[in-house]
Amino acid sequence: MSGALFLGVDGGGSRCRARLETAEGAVLGEGLSGPATLRLGLDAALRSIMDATRQALATANLGEDAFARTYAGIGLAGTGQPGARQALESWRHPFARAWFEGDGYLALLGAFGGHEGGVVIVGTGTIGVTHLRGRTVRIGGYGFPVSDEGGGADLGLNALRGALRALDGRSERSAFYAEVLQQFGADPSALAGWMTTATATEYATLAPIVVRHAQQGDSDAVALMLKAGAHVAELARALFMLGVSRVALSGGLAEHVKPFMPADVRDRLANPKADALAGGILLAKTRLAAETAKITEVQS
Repeated sequence: MSGALFLGVDGGGSRCRARLETAEGAVLGEGLSGPATLRLGLDAALRSIMDATRQALATANLGEDAFARTYAGIGLAGTGQPGARQALESWRHPFARAWFEGDGYLALLGAFGGHEGGVVIVGTGTIGVTHLRGRTVRIGGYGFPVSDEGGGADLGLNALRGALRALDGRSERSAFYAEVLQQFGADPSALAGWMTTATATEYATLAPIVVRHAQQGDSDAVALMLKAGAHVAELARALFMLGVSRVALSGGLAEHVKPFMPADVRDRLANPKADALAGGILLAKTRLAAETAKITEVQS
């Protein structure tokens, strides 16, 4: 197989996904690896990018020689950190060309195909993103624990708080809280030790427990999901107040949180056209086309 290849990479706080396509849009392969947020460090993020990318190549029965004709659009959580963009741009990657943006921007591109709109990402963290008057506008997403309310890490933190109250007898010890505590052997000292170094990614590993028990009707888990839904709705409302006509949800927890959002916001949400991986591929194609057109103009 010859010809240019296009790679979309979506690196978040819990996982990194990659999708490889032909120039005509045929999907060749996909890959999945660990977290790729820059808040866990540049080296860890780059390893996850390459692990997911190599999986996509392997699925497509392609070797690493295909890197030389692969154009990559890469979106990562944490690109707003000081020096993050410069570090990414200085990476000696193996691709023919690579462009970097925040994961929210790729989700926005995918959701509306590069056209007007806004997106709220609900993953390990949360953030609202839109593009207005030539600039990207971000709402929230400053990082757990001071921000990112309604995301997986925030759900995990609130589950632990409730579980500790139940352990002390300050509230009822339900099956939900018992399962949360069991992750630490029902030992508060083990939990205390874990908390000293736990990252947002690790807190988010508790979110599936909250989701599952909420789906089963546990009142405490439902309350946490309603709280998350209210936070996500705040981000969507803020985008609507900016004049954004349509807003979609994206991210691994989006469909789980959506039913718990206030109806007035939930009913206004648009369905995304595609995902952040499609946004990454669109980014690579549009940036390559722009650079090619500029070179042609200079040469003519």
